[in-house]
Amino acid sequence: MIGLDLSPRQYPRLTGDIAPAPLADFFVGGGGQSVALAAGADSALSVWTEIAPNCAACLRFDNDDPGTRYSWRETLVMELRNIYPVGEMVLSGSWSKLQSSGSGLTGSYIGNRAVSTSALGATATVTVDRADPYDVWVYYTGRTNGGYCRVDIDGSQELVTEISDPDGLGFKAFPTFSNTDLQRKQVVKIASGLTGAHEVVITNGGAAVPGGSNILIEAVAITGSLADPRILPPMWQSNGAYEMGDEVQFGGRYYSARANGLSGADGPTHTGGIASDGALDWRVDNRPTYPVFVAADYPSEREYALRFSAGTGSTEVGGQTHGNEPLQSRQVLIDGMTWVPSTMGNGLTVGGQISIVETTQWQYANGDPFGDCTLSRTIDPGSVRHDINVDGTGAEGTFEWFYAGMVPFVRWDGELRRTVFDTLEAPRLAPVNLTDYAGSVAADQTYADVQRIGLTATIEDRSLVYGHEAGATPLSGNRLNAFDVFWRPNITGASESGSQDWQAKAYIRAESEDTLSLSDGDRMAFYSLHVLRMA
Repeated sequence: MIGLDLSPRQYPRLTGDIAPAPLADFFVGGGGQSVALAAGADSALSVWTEIAPNCAACLRFDNDDPGTRYSWRETLVMELRNIYPVGEMVLSGSWSKLQSSGSGLTGSYIGNRAVSTSALGATATVTVDRADPYDVWVYYTGRTNGGYCRVDIDGSQELVTEISDPDGLGFKAFPTFSNTDLQRKQVVKIASGLTGAHEVVITNGGAAVPGGSNILIEAVAITGSLADPRILPPMWQSNGAYEMGDEVQFGGRYYSARANGLSGADGPTHTGGIASDGALDWRVDNRPTYPVFVAADYPSEREYALRFSAGTGSTEVGGQTHGNEPLQSRQVLIDGMTWVPSTMGNGLTVGGQISIVETTQWQYANGDPFGDCTLSRTIDPGSVRHDINVDGTGAEGTFEWFYAGMVPFVRWDGELRRTVFDTLEAPRLAPVNLTDYAGSVAADQTYADVQRIGLTATIEDRSLVYGHEAGATPLSGNRLNAFDVFWRPNITGASESGSQDWQAKAYIRAESEDTLSLSDGDRMAFYSLHVLRMA
Protein backbone atom coordinates (compact mmCIF):
# COMPACT_ATOMS: atom_id res chain seq x y z
CA MET A 1 0.00 0.00 0.00
CA ILE A 2 1.39 3.39 -0.95
CA GLY A 3 2.07 5.52 2.09
CA LEU A 4 2.98 2.93 4.71
CA ASP A 5 6.65 3.75 4.22
CA LEU A 6 6.01 7.44 4.90
CA SER A 7 5.77 6.95 8.65
CA PRO A 8 7.53 9.37 11.03
CA ARG A 9 10.19 6.72 11.64
CA GLN A 10 11.39 7.22 8.08
CA TYR A 11 11.30 11.00 7.96
CA PRO A 12 12.04 13.44 10.80
CA ARG A 13 9.16 15.59 12.00
CA LEU A 14 9.58 19.32 11.67
CA THR A 15 7.70 20.73 14.67
CA GLY A 16 6.74 18.32 17.40
CA ASP A 17 5.01 14.98 17.50
CA ILE A 18 1.86 15.88 15.56
CA ALA A 19 3.32 17.75 12.58
CA PRO A 20 2.57 16.15 9.20
CA ALA A 21 5.37 15.08 6.90
CA PRO A 22 6.27 17.90 4.49
CA LEU A 23 4.95 17.85 0.91
CA ALA A 24 2.50 15.11 1.90
CA ASP A 25 0.32 15.76 -1.16
CA PHE A 26 3.15 14.56 -3.40
CA PHE A 27 3.13 11.12 -1.78
CA VAL A 28 -0.54 10.22 -2.24
CA GLY A 29 -1.38 7.26 -4.47
CA GLY A 30 -3.22 7.88 -7.71
CA GLY A 31 -5.62 4.94 -7.52
CA GLY A 32 -3.90 2.55 -9.91
CA GLN A 33 -4.52 -1.15 -9.41
CA SER A 34 -1.79 -3.08 -11.24
CA VAL A 35 1.85 -3.38 -12.16
CA ALA A 36 3.33 -5.40 -15.02
CA LEU A 37 6.60 -6.77 -16.35
CA ALA A 38 7.76 -7.35 -19.91
CA ALA A 39 11.02 -8.08 -21.66
CA GLY A 40 12.96 -5.02 -22.76
CA ALA A 41 15.51 -4.61 -25.52
CA ASP A 42 19.01 -6.00 -24.96
CA SER A 43 18.13 -8.13 -21.92
CA ALA A 44 16.48 -5.14 -20.23
CA LEU A 45 13.21 -4.97 -18.31
CA SER A 46 10.10 -2.98 -19.10
CA VAL A 47 8.33 -2.22 -15.82
CA TRP A 48 4.80 -0.80 -15.86
CA THR A 49 2.98 0.76 -12.94
CA GLU A 50 -0.48 2.34 -12.96
CA ILE A 51 -0.36 5.89 -11.63
CA ALA A 52 -4.14 6.47 -11.87
CA PRO A 53 -7.10 4.61 -13.34
CA ASN A 54 -6.31 4.07 -17.04
CA CYS A 55 -2.89 5.80 -16.80
CA ALA A 56 0.52 4.20 -16.37
CA ALA A 57 4.22 4.91 -16.22
CA CYS A 58 6.62 2.68 -18.16
CA LEU A 59 9.99 2.41 -16.44
CA ARG A 60 12.89 1.27 -18.59
CA PHE A 61 15.48 -0.77 -16.74
CA ASP A 62 18.61 -1.09 -18.87
CA ASN A 63 20.91 -4.08 -18.72
CA ASP A 64 23.38 -3.86 -21.60
CA ASP A 65 25.85 -5.79 -19.43
CA PRO A 66 24.08 -8.67 -17.67
CA GLY A 67 27.02 -8.85 -15.27
CA THR A 68 25.93 -5.64 -13.52
CA ARG A 69 22.69 -4.56 -11.89
CA TYR A 70 19.70 -3.08 -13.69
CA SER A 71 19.61 0.69 -14.03
CA TRP A 72 16.33 2.57 -14.07
CA ARG A 73 17.09 4.88 -16.95
CA GLU A 74 13.87 6.42 -18.31
CA THR A 75 10.23 7.03 -17.37
CA LEU A 76 7.46 7.35 -19.95
CA VAL A 77 3.86 8.15 -19.07
CA MET A 78 0.74 7.44 -21.09
CA GLU A 79 -3.01 6.99 -21.00
CA LEU A 80 -3.86 3.31 -21.42
CA ARG A 81 -6.21 2.45 -24.27
CA ASN A 82 -7.21 -0.79 -25.96
CA ILE A 83 -6.37 -0.40 -29.65
CA TYR A 84 -8.39 -1.89 -32.53
CA PRO A 85 -6.20 -1.32 -35.62
CA VAL A 86 -7.58 -1.20 -39.14
CA GLY A 87 -6.53 -4.81 -39.64
CA GLU A 88 -9.52 -5.76 -37.47
CA MET A 89 -11.99 -3.58 -39.34
CA VAL A 90 -14.43 -4.82 -41.96
CA LEU A 91 -14.27 -2.46 -44.94
CA SER A 92 -17.15 -1.73 -47.28
CA GLY A 93 -16.81 0.42 -50.38
CA SER A 94 -13.59 1.68 -51.93
CA TRP A 95 -10.65 2.01 -49.52
CA SER A 96 -6.88 2.33 -50.07
CA LYS A 97 -4.55 0.53 -47.64
CA LEU A 98 -1.57 2.55 -46.43
CA GLN A 99 1.50 2.10 -44.26
CA SER A 100 3.95 4.53 -42.71
CA SER A 101 7.08 5.19 -44.73
CA GLY A 102 9.08 6.25 -41.67
CA SER A 103 9.84 5.07 -38.16
CA GLY A 104 9.35 6.64 -34.76
CA LEU A 105 7.11 9.44 -33.56
CA THR A 106 8.87 12.14 -35.56
CA GLY A 107 9.31 10.09 -38.72
CA SER A 108 5.85 8.75 -39.41
CA TYR A 109 2.35 10.07 -39.81
CA ILE A 110 0.72 6.69 -39.30
CA GLY A 111 2.11 4.05 -37.02
CA ASN A 112 1.32 0.84 -38.88
CA ARG A 113 -1.70 0.21 -41.08
CA ALA A 114 -4.20 2.85 -42.13
CA VAL A 115 -7.00 3.09 -44.65
CA SER A 116 -8.08 6.03 -46.76
CA THR A 117 -11.12 6.76 -48.91
CA SER A 118 -12.77 9.58 -50.81
CA ALA A 119 -15.83 7.45 -51.64
CA LEU A 120 -18.99 8.85 -50.08
CA GLY A 121 -20.62 6.26 -47.82
CA ALA A 122 -17.60 3.92 -47.58
CA THR A 123 -17.59 2.25 -44.13
CA ALA A 124 -15.13 0.67 -41.70
CA THR A 125 -16.71 -1.48 -38.96
CA VAL A 126 -15.25 -2.93 -35.76
CA THR A 127 -16.75 -4.43 -32.59
CA VAL A 128 -15.27 -3.17 -29.31
CA ASP A 129 -15.81 -4.86 -25.96
CA ARG A 130 -14.94 -4.34 -22.29
CA ALA A 131 -16.68 -5.39 -19.09
CA ASP A 132 -15.76 -2.19 -17.24
CA PRO A 133 -17.10 1.21 -18.38
CA TYR A 134 -15.18 2.73 -21.25
CA ASP A 135 -14.91 5.69 -23.59
CA VAL A 136 -14.31 5.43 -27.35
CA TRP A 137 -11.87 7.33 -29.58
CA VAL A 138 -11.14 7.37 -33.30
CA TYR A 139 -7.51 7.83 -34.41
CA TYR A 140 -7.10 9.48 -37.77
CA THR A 141 -4.64 11.42 -39.90
CA GLY A 142 -5.41 15.01 -40.81
CA ARG A 143 -5.50 15.91 -44.51
CA THR A 144 -5.57 19.22 -46.34
CA ASN A 145 -8.40 17.60 -48.33
CA GLY A 146 -9.95 16.04 -45.20
CA GLY A 147 -13.68 15.42 -45.20
CA TYR A 148 -16.32 14.62 -42.57
CA CYS A 149 -16.07 11.36 -40.64
CA ARG A 150 -19.42 10.05 -39.41
CA VAL A 151 -19.61 7.58 -36.51
CA ASP A 152 -22.51 5.28 -35.61
CA ILE A 153 -22.71 2.82 -32.70
CA ASP A 154 -25.03 -0.19 -32.87
CA GLY A 155 -26.78 1.18 -35.93
CA SER A 156 -27.66 4.63 -34.59
CA GLN A 157 -26.06 7.76 -33.17
CA GLU A 158 -27.79 7.68 -29.80
CA LEU A 159 -24.62 6.43 -28.06
CA VAL A 160 -22.36 8.86 -29.97
CA THR A 161 -22.34 11.41 -27.15
CA GLU A 162 -19.02 13.24 -27.55
CA ILE A 163 -19.36 14.78 -31.02
CA SER A 164 -22.16 16.76 -32.65
CA ASP A 165 -23.37 17.88 -36.08
CA PRO A 166 -20.55 20.25 -37.10
CA ASP A 167 -22.14 21.96 -40.08
CA GLY A 168 -25.83 21.21 -40.44
CA LEU A 169 -25.14 17.82 -41.99
CA GLY A 170 -28.09 16.09 -40.40
CA PHE A 171 -25.82 13.63 -38.55
CA LYS A 172 -23.00 13.64 -35.96
CA ALA A 173 -19.49 13.73 -37.43
CA PHE A 174 -16.06 15.31 -37.06
CA PRO A 175 -13.93 16.99 -39.73
CA THR A 176 -10.53 15.52 -40.63
CA PHE A 177 -9.25 18.67 -42.34
CA SER A 178 -5.77 19.83 -41.30
CA ASN A 179 -3.71 22.77 -42.53
CA THR A 180 -0.78 20.35 -42.70
CA ASP A 181 -1.31 17.31 -44.89
CA LEU A 182 -0.57 13.94 -43.26
CA GLN A 183 -0.51 15.37 -39.74
CA ARG A 184 -0.13 12.15 -37.79
CA LYS A 185 -1.89 10.68 -34.79
CA GLN A 186 -4.87 12.90 -34.31
CA VAL A 187 -7.61 11.59 -32.07
CA VAL A 188 -11.19 12.49 -31.20
CA LYS A 189 -13.42 11.07 -28.45
CA ILE A 190 -16.77 10.01 -29.87
CA ALA A 191 -18.52 8.27 -26.94
CA SER A 192 -18.25 7.72 -23.19
CA GLY A 193 -19.66 5.49 -20.45
CA LEU A 194 -20.22 2.34 -22.53
CA THR A 195 -20.02 -1.23 -21.24
CA GLY A 196 -20.00 -4.59 -22.99
CA ALA A 197 -19.82 -5.16 -26.75
CA HIS A 198 -20.76 -2.46 -29.29
CA GLU A 199 -20.41 -2.17 -33.05
CA VAL A 200 -18.66 1.02 -34.19
CA VAL A 201 -19.15 2.08 -37.82
CA ILE A 202 -17.03 4.83 -39.38
CA THR A 203 -18.43 6.34 -42.60
CA ASN A 204 -17.13 8.89 -45.08
CA GLY A 205 -19.72 11.58 -44.49
CA GLY A 206 -18.82 13.76 -47.44
CA ALA A 207 -16.70 16.76 -48.35
CA ALA A 208 -15.83 19.48 -45.84
CA VAL A 209 -15.19 23.17 -46.47
CA PRO A 210 -12.38 23.95 -45.94
CA GLY A 211 -11.03 20.53 -46.83
CA GLY A 212 -12.25 17.94 -49.26
CA SER A 213 -13.69 14.46 -49.46
CA ASN A 214 -10.87 12.25 -48.11
CA ILE A 215 -10.69 10.58 -44.68
CA LEU A 216 -7.73 8.52 -43.39
CA ILE A 217 -8.40 6.20 -40.43
CA GLU A 218 -5.74 4.55 -38.24
CA ALA A 219 -7.57 2.86 -35.35
CA VAL A 220 -10.47 2.81 -32.92
CA ALA A 221 -9.57 2.79 -29.22
CA ILE A 222 -11.38 2.30 -25.93
CA THR A 223 -10.38 2.88 -22.31
CA GLY A 224 -7.80 0.41 -21.00
CA SER A 225 -5.82 -0.83 -18.01
CA LEU A 226 -2.69 -2.93 -17.63
CA ALA A 227 -4.91 -5.99 -17.20
CA ASP A 228 -6.57 -5.45 -20.61
CA PRO A 229 -5.38 -7.37 -23.69
CA ARG A 230 -5.06 -4.66 -26.37
CA ILE A 231 -2.97 -1.87 -24.82
CA LEU A 232 0.19 -3.07 -26.62
CA PRO A 233 0.76 -4.80 -29.98
CA PRO A 234 0.62 -8.62 -29.89
CA MET A 235 3.73 -10.76 -29.61
CA TRP A 236 5.28 -11.92 -32.90
CA GLN A 237 4.36 -15.52 -33.78
CA SER A 238 6.28 -17.91 -36.02
CA ASN A 239 4.70 -18.89 -39.34
CA GLY A 240 1.94 -16.35 -38.78
CA ALA A 241 -0.02 -14.66 -41.56
CA TYR A 242 0.62 -10.89 -41.57
CA GLU A 243 -0.36 -8.01 -43.80
CA MET A 244 1.76 -4.99 -44.61
CA GLY A 245 1.75 -2.63 -41.64
CA ASP A 246 0.78 -5.16 -38.97
CA GLU A 247 2.58 -4.26 -35.76
CA VAL A 248 4.07 -6.82 -33.35
CA GLN A 249 6.62 -6.94 -30.56
CA PHE A 250 9.55 -9.30 -30.13
CA GLY A 251 12.63 -9.24 -27.91
CA GLY A 252 11.59 -5.95 -26.33
CA ARG A 253 11.30 -4.13 -29.67
CA TYR A 254 8.39 -3.32 -31.95
CA TYR A 255 8.17 -4.28 -35.62
CA SER A 256 5.86 -3.42 -38.54
CA ALA A 257 5.48 -5.85 -41.44
CA ARG A 258 6.69 -4.51 -44.79
CA ALA A 259 4.70 -6.91 -46.98
CA ASN A 260 1.93 -9.48 -46.91
CA GLY A 261 3.00 -13.02 -46.10
CA LEU A 262 4.00 -15.63 -43.54
CA SER A 263 6.56 -14.88 -40.83
CA GLY A 264 9.73 -16.90 -40.30
CA ALA A 265 10.63 -19.43 -37.66
CA ASP A 266 12.84 -17.50 -35.22
CA GLY A 267 11.67 -13.89 -35.04
CA PRO A 268 13.28 -10.58 -36.09
CA THR A 269 16.46 -9.58 -34.26
CA HIS A 270 17.63 -6.39 -36.01
CA THR A 271 17.87 -3.19 -33.97
CA GLY A 272 17.46 -0.65 -36.75
CA GLY A 273 15.98 -0.20 -40.20
CA ILE A 274 14.37 -3.03 -42.18
CA ALA A 275 15.41 -6.68 -42.16
CA SER A 276 13.91 -10.15 -42.49
CA ASP A 277 12.87 -12.69 -39.87
CA GLY A 278 13.86 -15.34 -42.39
CA ALA A 279 10.68 -15.04 -44.42
CA LEU A 280 9.14 -11.57 -44.00
CA ASP A 281 10.66 -8.08 -43.80
CA TRP A 282 10.00 -5.89 -40.74
CA ARG A 283 10.71 -2.28 -39.80
CA VAL A 284 11.92 -1.86 -36.22
CA ASP A 285 11.20 0.78 -33.59
CA ASN A 286 11.88 1.03 -29.85
CA ARG A 287 8.35 2.11 -28.98
CA PRO A 288 4.96 0.83 -30.07
CA THR A 289 2.71 2.98 -32.21
CA TYR A 290 0.16 3.17 -29.42
CA PRO A 291 -0.17 4.39 -26.75
CA VAL A 292 1.44 7.79 -27.31
CA PHE A 293 4.17 8.25 -24.71
CA VAL A 294 5.41 11.43 -23.08
CA ALA A 295 8.99 11.38 -21.80
CA ALA A 296 8.69 12.42 -18.15
CA ASP A 297 12.44 12.12 -17.82
CA TYR A 298 15.50 11.18 -19.82
CA PRO A 299 17.94 8.24 -19.78
CA SER A 300 19.92 8.69 -16.57
CA GLU A 301 20.31 6.34 -13.64
CA ARG A 302 18.28 7.15 -10.52
CA GLU A 303 18.83 4.43 -7.86
CA TYR A 304 22.10 5.77 -6.48
CA ALA A 305 25.59 6.81 -7.56
CA LEU A 306 28.76 7.65 -5.65
CA ARG A 307 32.44 8.42 -5.90
CA PHE A 308 34.96 7.36 -3.28
CA SER A 309 38.73 7.56 -3.07
CA ALA A 310 41.62 5.88 -1.33
CA GLY A 311 45.05 7.42 -1.64
CA THR A 312 45.23 9.30 -4.95
CA GLY A 313 42.72 7.26 -6.92
CA SER A 314 38.95 7.81 -7.28
CA THR A 315 36.29 5.28 -8.26
CA GLU A 316 32.66 5.78 -9.26
CA VAL A 317 30.01 3.14 -8.55
CA GLY A 318 26.48 2.83 -9.89
CA GLY A 319 25.04 0.11 -12.08
CA GLN A 320 25.24 0.47 -15.86
CA THR A 321 26.10 4.16 -15.83
CA HIS A 322 29.12 4.28 -13.53
CA GLY A 323 30.09 0.59 -13.33
CA ASN A 324 32.48 -0.98 -10.81
CA GLU A 325 29.53 -2.91 -9.42
CA PRO A 326 29.53 -6.54 -10.68
CA LEU A 327 26.37 -8.55 -10.10
CA GLN A 328 26.43 -11.44 -7.63
CA SER A 329 22.78 -12.52 -7.79
CA ARG A 330 19.39 -11.33 -9.05
CA GLN A 331 15.79 -12.30 -8.27
CA VAL A 332 12.77 -10.90 -10.14
CA LEU A 333 9.36 -11.70 -8.63
CA ILE A 334 5.80 -10.63 -9.43
CA ASP A 335 3.27 -11.34 -6.68
CA GLY A 336 5.89 -13.51 -5.02
CA MET A 337 6.43 -15.78 -8.03
CA THR A 338 9.53 -15.92 -10.22
CA TRP A 339 8.88 -13.90 -13.36
CA VAL A 340 9.15 -15.67 -16.72
CA PRO A 341 8.89 -13.45 -19.85
CA SER A 342 5.61 -13.89 -21.71
CA THR A 343 5.65 -14.96 -25.35
CA MET A 344 1.90 -14.65 -25.93
CA GLY A 345 -0.76 -11.95 -25.86
CA ASN A 346 0.58 -8.43 -25.41
CA GLY A 347 3.74 -9.60 -23.63
CA LEU A 348 2.81 -8.27 -20.18
CA THR A 349 2.75 -10.26 -16.95
CA VAL A 350 0.30 -8.36 -14.73
CA GLY A 351 0.12 -8.40 -10.94
CA GLY A 352 -0.11 -6.29 -7.81
CA GLN A 353 3.54 -5.98 -6.79
CA ILE A 354 6.99 -6.45 -8.33
CA SER A 355 10.08 -7.27 -6.29
CA ILE A 356 13.60 -7.10 -7.73
CA VAL A 357 16.49 -7.99 -5.41
CA GLU A 358 20.08 -7.68 -6.63
CA THR A 359 23.30 -8.25 -4.73
CA THR A 360 26.42 -6.60 -6.07
CA GLN A 361 29.98 -5.93 -4.99
CA TRP A 362 31.16 -2.34 -4.89
CA GLN A 363 34.75 -2.33 -6.13
CA TYR A 364 37.69 -0.05 -6.50
CA ALA A 365 38.72 0.64 -10.09
CA ASN A 366 41.47 -2.00 -9.82
CA GLY A 367 38.87 -4.66 -8.85
CA ASP A 368 39.59 -4.73 -5.11
CA PRO A 369 36.45 -5.05 -2.98
CA PHE A 370 34.97 -2.03 -1.24
CA GLY A 371 31.60 -3.29 -0.01
CA ASP A 372 28.84 -5.85 -0.43
CA CYS A 373 25.53 -4.27 -1.50
CA THR A 374 21.94 -5.53 -1.54
CA LEU A 375 19.43 -3.45 -3.51
CA SER A 376 15.76 -4.38 -2.97
CA ARG A 377 13.19 -2.72 -5.24
CA THR A 378 9.49 -2.85 -4.41
CA ILE A 379 7.20 -1.61 -7.18
CA ASP A 380 3.55 -1.07 -6.31
CA PRO A 381 0.88 0.76 -8.32
CA GLY A 382 2.23 4.30 -8.51
CA SER A 383 5.35 3.86 -6.37
CA VAL A 384 8.89 2.56 -6.56
CA ARG A 385 10.93 2.07 -3.39
CA HIS A 386 14.60 1.12 -3.18
CA ASP A 387 16.15 -0.22 0.02
CA ILE A 388 19.94 -0.46 -0.04
CA ASN A 389 22.20 -2.11 2.55
CA VAL A 390 26.00 -2.02 2.28
CA ASP A 391 28.63 -3.79 4.38
CA GLY A 392 32.20 -2.53 4.07
CA THR A 393 34.62 -5.30 3.10
CA GLY A 394 37.80 -3.55 1.96
CA ALA A 395 40.24 -0.76 2.60
CA GLU A 396 38.78 2.52 3.82
CA GLY A 397 37.39 4.79 1.14
CA THR A 398 36.31 8.39 1.62
CA PHE A 399 33.26 9.59 -0.31
CA GLU A 400 33.73 12.57 -2.59
CA TRP A 401 29.99 12.55 -3.36
CA PHE A 402 27.15 10.18 -2.59
CA TYR A 403 23.73 10.47 -4.27
CA ALA A 404 21.17 8.41 -2.38
CA GLY A 405 18.32 9.36 -4.72
CA MET A 406 17.99 11.08 -8.09
CA VAL A 407 15.21 12.35 -10.35
CA PRO A 408 16.03 13.35 -13.94
CA PHE A 409 13.12 15.24 -15.46
CA VAL A 410 12.12 16.98 -18.68
CA ARG A 411 10.71 20.47 -18.97
CA TRP A 412 10.31 20.33 -22.78
CA ASP A 413 9.80 17.07 -24.67
CA GLY A 414 11.43 17.80 -28.03
CA GLU A 415 10.01 14.68 -29.66
CA LEU A 416 6.38 15.60 -29.05
CA ARG A 417 6.93 19.39 -28.89
CA ARG A 418 5.25 19.94 -25.53
CA THR A 419 6.13 21.10 -22.04
CA VAL A 420 6.16 18.53 -19.24
CA PHE A 421 7.37 19.46 -15.74
CA ASP A 422 6.43 22.94 -14.56
CA THR A 423 7.51 23.38 -10.94
CA LEU A 424 9.75 21.94 -8.22
CA GLU A 425 8.98 22.21 -4.51
CA ALA A 426 10.95 21.51 -1.35
CA PRO A 427 9.94 21.82 2.34
CA ARG A 428 9.85 25.38 3.72
CA LEU A 429 10.74 26.87 0.33
CA ALA A 430 8.72 28.66 -2.32
CA PRO A 431 7.93 26.62 -5.47
CA VAL A 432 10.38 27.08 -8.34
CA ASN A 433 9.09 27.67 -11.88
CA LEU A 434 11.27 25.98 -14.46
CA THR A 435 10.32 28.47 -17.16
CA ASP A 436 12.44 31.04 -15.30
CA TYR A 437 15.55 29.11 -16.37
CA ALA A 438 14.83 28.96 -20.12
CA GLY A 439 17.87 29.20 -22.37
CA SER A 440 20.55 29.30 -19.68
CA VAL A 441 22.73 26.82 -17.83
CA ALA A 442 22.04 27.99 -14.29
CA ALA A 443 24.21 27.29 -11.26
CA ASP A 444 23.27 24.33 -9.06
CA GLN A 445 20.57 25.16 -6.50
CA THR A 446 21.13 23.70 -3.01
CA TYR A 447 18.53 23.08 -0.29
CA ALA A 448 20.17 22.25 3.04
CA ASP A 449 18.70 19.65 5.39
CA VAL A 450 16.10 18.54 2.83
CA GLN A 451 15.47 14.96 1.79
CA ARG A 452 12.11 15.26 0.06
CA ILE A 453 11.01 17.11 -3.08
CA GLY A 454 7.89 17.38 -5.22
CA LEU A 455 7.53 17.90 -8.95
CA THR A 456 4.43 18.99 -10.86
CA ALA A 457 3.93 18.43 -14.58
CA THR A 458 1.19 19.15 -17.11
CA ILE A 459 0.46 16.52 -19.77
CA GLU A 460 -2.37 17.34 -22.12
CA ASP A 461 -5.03 18.64 -19.71
CA ARG A 462 -3.97 16.54 -16.69
CA SER A 463 -1.48 17.02 -13.87
CA LEU A 464 1.35 14.60 -13.14
CA VAL A 465 2.51 14.76 -9.52
CA TYR A 466 5.87 13.22 -8.58
CA GLY A 467 7.20 12.90 -5.04
CA HIS A 468 10.78 11.83 -4.34
CA GLU A 469 12.38 11.11 -0.99
CA ALA A 470 15.60 9.51 0.24
CA GLY A 471 17.07 8.96 3.68
CA ALA A 472 18.70 6.64 6.18
CA THR A 473 16.98 3.49 7.39
CA PRO A 474 17.27 2.27 10.98
CA LEU A 475 20.52 0.34 11.41
CA SER A 476 22.88 0.20 14.37
CA GLY A 477 26.09 1.99 13.43
CA ASN A 478 24.67 3.40 10.18
CA ARG A 479 27.28 5.73 8.66
CA LEU A 480 24.56 7.90 7.08
CA ASN A 481 22.63 10.46 9.13
CA ALA A 482 22.19 13.67 7.12
CA PHE A 483 20.83 14.57 3.68
CA ASP A 484 20.30 17.59 1.49
CA VAL A 485 18.98 18.34 -2.01
CA PHE A 486 20.61 20.09 -4.89
CA TRP A 487 19.25 20.40 -8.39
CA ARG A 488 20.29 21.53 -11.84
CA PRO A 489 17.39 23.43 -13.43
CA ASN A 490 18.64 23.40 -17.05
CA ILE A 491 21.53 21.09 -17.85
CA THR A 492 22.09 22.04 -21.50
CA GLY A 493 20.63 25.56 -21.65
CA ALA A 494 17.64 24.42 -23.71
CA SER A 495 14.41 26.35 -24.26
CA GLU A 496 10.77 25.46 -24.84
CA SER A 497 11.17 24.91 -28.56
CA GLY A 498 12.83 22.66 -31.11
CA SER A 499 13.71 18.97 -31.02
CA GLN A 500 16.09 19.10 -28.05
CA ASP A 501 14.76 18.02 -24.64
CA TRP A 502 15.14 20.50 -21.83
CA GLN A 503 16.74 18.32 -19.15
CA ALA A 504 16.94 18.99 -15.43
CA LYS A 505 17.87 16.81 -12.48
CA ALA A 506 17.47 16.77 -8.71
CA TYR A 507 19.78 14.88 -6.35
CA ILE A 508 19.32 13.88 -2.72
CA ARG A 509 22.82 13.80 -1.31
CA ALA A 510 23.90 11.64 1.64
CA GLU A 511 26.23 13.10 4.25
CA SER A 512 27.56 12.44 7.73
CA GLU A 513 28.31 14.62 10.74
CA ASP A 514 31.99 13.94 10.11
CA THR A 515 33.85 12.79 7.01
CA LEU A 516 31.74 10.17 5.28
CA SER A 517 33.74 7.00 4.66
CA LEU A 518 33.38 3.23 4.61
CA SER A 519 35.85 0.55 5.60
CA ASP A 520 35.86 -3.14 6.48
CA GLY A 521 33.15 -3.75 9.10
CA ASP A 522 31.29 -0.47 8.57
CA ARG A 523 27.61 -0.49 7.60
CA MET A 524 25.28 1.79 5.63
CA ALA A 525 21.55 1.56 4.98
CA PHE A 526 19.41 3.99 3.03
CA TYR A 527 16.28 4.13 0.89
CA SER A 528 14.80 6.15 -1.94
CA LEU A 529 11.12 6.46 -2.78
CA HIS A 530 9.41 7.61 -6.00
CA VAL A 531 5.62 8.18 -6.01
CA LEU A 532 3.79 9.17 -9.21
CA ARG A 533 0.14 9.92 -9.80
CA MET A 534 -1.88 11.42 -12.60
CA ALA A 535 -4.47 13.83 -11.26
